[in-house]
Amino acid sequence: MKIKTLSSVIALAISMATSAMAADVSLPYKAAPAVPTFSWTGCYLGGNGGGGRGMNEQQPITSFSFNTNHDSGWMAGVQGGCDYQVGSLVVGVEGQFDWADMKDTTVTLPAGGGGVGFLLTTKLDRMATATARVGYAFDRVLFYAKGGAAFAHFNHTMTQTDFAGTSVDFIGSRNVAGFVVGGGIEYALLQNVSLKAEYNYFDFGRNGYTLNCTNNPGCAALPMFPVELRQNMQTFMLGVNWRFNTGH
Repeated sequence: MKIKTLSSVIALAISMATSAMAADVSLPYKAAPAVPTFSWTGCYLGGNGGGGRGMNEQQPITSFSFNTNHDSGWMAGVQGGCDYQVGSLVVGVEGQFDWADMKDTTVTLPAGGGGVGFLLTTKLDRMATATARVGYAFDRVLFYAKGGAAFAHFNHTMTQTDFAGTSVDFIGSRNVAGFVVGGGIEYALLQNVSLKAEYNYFDFGRNGYTLNCTNNPGCAALPMFPVELRQNMQTFMLGVNWRFNTGH
């Protein structure tokens, strides 16, 4: 009887010990799959379109008070560049070219009054930029700032008129260089397609150009004269980029 009782106690102890050991053995842990992170590293080509408004401060002509003329209109073009991402920091370079139709005409009269005045027209027809940009990425969303060199081509026309049918046209054009600073937001809509919205400020400083009188009898008295002006403008545009070598 004692032997049976002892055997039962030993069997019960072995069973309890085995259960305890089994409970202490942890099951293998399988980590959850990592969520893919989008990378902005790579190059891209794209297109853009938008609008802008510029300011052109003309040098006054003796006895005339020139109003500042504000050219405005549309722009559209292409851009391309490359980005490199380290952590959340994204740095890159970009080149952009746009055709434009931004113009304005202002009327100028002699300071003391009179029947002769000027119609002054300024028109921007193309521009280009070469910039560096730096941004901070939140996966597929990129906030960035940019800055660099800017180039533009302006056409200028000044018409001297008595507002009664007699007029003399003076025409000139000039390529100018300056700087651009701006910023925007870009969103990777698809693996290789991103959309962006961007604001830029351009400053071309103070430049001179020559207005030449067109074929008119009045040209004999004043065939040409130099003009100086200060120019800047602001633009807002939307763009789309096709990206290469980007991914997770």
